[in-house]
Amino acid sequence: MFSPSGESPLLAGSVNALTLRLSVPGLTAMLASSLGVLLDAFFLSRCGADAAAAAAFCFPLVTLLQTIGFTLGMGAGSLLSRAIGHGQSAAQDRAHSAAAAALYGAFALACLCCALGQLFPAPLLRLLGAREALLVPAVAYARWVLIGGVLMCPALVLGSLLRGQGYTLPGMAAHGAGTLLGGALSFLFVSRLSLGITGAGAAMLAREALILLILSVCTLRIPGALRPKPGDIRLQRRILTDIMRSGTPTLVRQGLMSVSSVLLSRSCALLGTAAVAGMGAAQRVLGLVSACIIGFLQGFSPVCGAAYGAGQAQRVKESYVFCRRVLLLSLLAAGVVVFFAAPSLMSRIAPDAQSARFGALVLRAQSAVLCAQGAVLLMNALTQSMGLPVRASLIASGRQGYLLIPLLMVLPRFFGIAGIIIAQPVSDLLSLFIGWALVSGFTGFSFSPCGCCDARKASQ
Repeated sequence: MFSPSGESPLLAGSVNALTLRLSVPGLTAMLASSLGVLLDAFFLSRCGADAAAAAAFCFPLVTLLQTIGFTLGMGAGSLLSRAIGHGQSAAQDRAHSAAAAALYGAFALACLCCALGQLFPAPLLRLLGAREALLVPAVAYARWVLIGGVLMCPALVLGSLLRGQGYTLPGMAAHGAGTLLGGALSFLFVSRLSLGITGAGAAMLAREALILLILSVCTLRIPGALRPKPGDIRLQRRILTDIMRSGTPTLVRQGLMSVSSVLLSRSCALLGTAAVAGMGAAQRVLGLVSACIIGFLQGFSPVCGAAYGAGQAQRVKESYVFCRRVLLLSLLAAGVVVFFAAPSLMSRIAPDAQSARFGALVLRAQSAVLCAQGAVLLMNALTQSMGLPVRASLIASGRQGYLLIPLLMVLPRFFGIAGIIIAQPVSDLLSLFIGWALVSGFTGFSFSPCGCCDARKASQ
């Protein structure tokens, strides 16, 4: 994959066909991963509302662990794509060092978080909003989440590194196999052996272990793929800056998402266990849609990064316009399906009728703004792939961060339950307009809301 820019597969052929070819495996991988989370919700709902609510309180903890893997993985993976476009040995050497630092750094940070969490699980969960009545099952599930994070973080980095080089099939194979194993073990442990939340946690751990194993084997076996080694690590300021240049938007987004998740859990906790369980079930379904969008954009990111690194602005434009059209049509259809199927979906994964009703309201409110979510994520992928950290951070962190947090603090006070339900859709719409303003206005690379764009090499 590290060849002169004119010979790289990321810079050859039809940009639409290449984007689609790289997107399908990424979308499939993310879909499989989210189905695994949805299966977790289904089997946890069989354990009762308390178990489902306890797992929902652990959602911010999962988000926090994902922050480590996504931040370092996206930073190093985007750097790899641009290095391929540059075709310069100096850029490629820095990319090797950045990849090694990201992989082993993610593992070390995950181990540190796991150790601290295992020592102080109850105070941590109280901080995340868990109520005393649900603390025991929440601690039991959190211990499995923390151990799984040690495997999940390096797996996220490996997947990003492979995608950054144009290898998207390994992620699809890893997450597909992991979901099958996790679902089978959840059925065995929870439904057959009645191990409850402990069985669900063990199945989740087995899923993460298989994903990491498959990605590791693919990294070692694919000819020409970058193989990060501890000896490649160079703790130099420039390398760390390179990683964080593209990783900072993810760090900001995921960090603020963790805060908003805590506020959401606390707001729902005031309404009772049914609201917490219903919101948790709805978030898993919505996570499935978000994962499909992100998976599709995983094909756009390496194409955009390589083309931008090679100075091929027209190629970036073509890929962007293609992805925007695909997302608009598909999310319009998905919004209609989610709106009408919401009650049926919730009745299957929520633990009781009251939780299902609350979750269905959340799904229907969110289904109306799926196109806005897709547009925001696309604009974030564009700016992040180009290595524009400030604009990418502002776009990425709005809908689940600096916009959602104040909305969660204000809207429930005026509108009660409805305020909690509409907070995320309102945040999505505001994020859309902020994203348009940021992307259409920066020097040298302009995208207008209507789709007309004038792409030139950015000077930022």
